[in-house]
Parts: sequence; structure tokens; C-alpha cells
Amino acid sequence: MSRKNHKIVNGKLLQTDKRFSQLKTKQREKIYKWMYEETLHYYMNKHKMPYGKQCSIVVDAIYDRIIEAEIWIPYKEIQYQYIKKKTN
Repeated sequence: MSRKNHKIVNGKLLQTDKRFSQLKTKQREKIYKWMYEETLHYYMNKHKMPYGKQCSIVVDAIYDRIIEAEIWIPYKEIQYQYIKKKTN
């Protein structure tokens, strides 16, 4: 069976099941920087680290920045990377 994992959006061919490791190094560095900034922002406002459902608030803010930068990656991939990185 053929599995199609690309679609055309605004004249651009996008891979719909892209992994974080497939991004360019500069894109990954930007995303890691945004993860740090949004976590710091959350910590400064709430005086505690995001845990459980609060992580989705931070991931939403990060994903908004990713959309503005026109980087295509699935939300679940960013959520996985954030939780993985946050434990470190």
C-alpha cells in the first residue's frame, strides 16, 4: 500500500509526518531557544515549573512561534521534545 505523507499548502509541498531530527540545525536551535524562553516566562509568572497539563500552555506558546516562523512540524513532535528536554 502506498502511504502519502505529503500535501500541498499555499503552493508548498509539506511533509506531514516530519520528525524533529529532520529539521535543519538552525531551526532546532531556534525551537530549543523558544522552549527555554517560554519555560522561563511561565516560571517567572507562576513561580513554579510547568507540570502535567500546564506543559500544554507552554507548548502552545512555542508552537505559535513555530507557525509564525513557517517551520512545519507536527504539534505532537514538539510536545514530545519539550517534555523530553524539560526533564533535563
